[in-house]
Amino acid sequence: MKSPIPLTLLVGFLGSGKTTLLNQLLRSPESGRAMVIVNEFGDVGLDGALVKKSSDGLVELPGGCLCCTIEGDLLRTLTSLLQKRGRRIWPLRFDRILIEASGLASPGPILRTLMVEENLSAAFPAPRVVTLAATGLVAEQLQQHPEVAEQLAHADTVVLSHWDRADPEQRSASWELAAKCAPGAQLVSATNGVLGGGLGLEELLRPGSDLGTIRDRVEVHTHDHTGSSDGHHTQGVTALCLTSKEPLDRGALDIWLHFLASRREPRLLRIKGLVRLTDGDCLLVQGVGEWYGSEKVPSDGLEQIPVHSQLVLIGLGLDEAELRRGWAKAGAG
Repeated sequence: MKSPIPLTLLVGFLGSGKTTLLNQLLRSPESGRAMVIVNEFGDVGLDGALVKKSSDGLVELPGGCLCCTIEGDLLRTLTSLLQKRGRRIWPLRFDRILIEASGLASPGPILRTLMVEENLSAAFPAPRVVTLAATGLVAEQLQQHPEVAEQLAHADTVVLSHWDRADPEQRSASWELAAKCAPGAQLVSATNGVLGGGLGLEELLRPGSDLGTIRDRVEVHTHDHTGSSDGHHTQGVTALCLTSKEPLDRGALDIWLHFLASRREPRLLRIKGLVRLTDGDCLLVQGVGEWYGSEKVPSDGLEQIPVHSQLVLIGLGLDEAELRRGWAKAGAG
């Protein structure tokens, strides 16, 4: 009988730091030869460009929520990977699979797919669910986004990310809420993908719950993912990708991004992008809620520095025409 393949599922709401933690995992020797599957909300696979290519391979599944519209794509992808791995001639070589789910995905339907399909349940008998939650935003997101409670409820490990951005009161409250929503889960803080409390990354790569425990969790938290008004998904979330062939002025870009992040309506949930500047630098832009930041990407920081700028905005009630006008005034016209 073939040995089981370790599988780690990374979930967490928009901007919780999944890609940052994924890159930390890929840098660790314990990750071995990893096959990475990245799912994004929206049609632009920007996160794939941000994943370090130290993995054995990368499969991108953009265009929807992994637990909803492209659940069948995940099944076909995993089945195909297992078939290629089992070939006697020119097999696809990987030791484990890491899945980064969309920020709007619940682990339940994903785990159900792994549990119901006989070939998958045999190959991945004990997947580990690692749920990330932005420390300073846990209370607010639990109230406003039903996905967050489900992401926590299915967790084997909860990583309270952006620990450095939260004050002591927020840290204490977030820890208490996470412990309540994820009874029995391992809790750990993290800053820039670095785990606190002396916990090693190898812990996140070890087997998680067995299929019996997973089955119990899925039955308790089973729900309809058809996008109806049952409240199990945040309604009205859209994604907009802005592009520019011309380099942008950093000062004008910062003023516009600060304006977007600080206003309450329409509500911007996530900013992420790779932007080429007039001085020749490439800038990684990240934002969640009212916080945003940017940093220069080193020449070896990406597999390939993008030729054009791309900025993805995800939010509620986004005005595409207004956002495109603002992008143009920021220097992308």
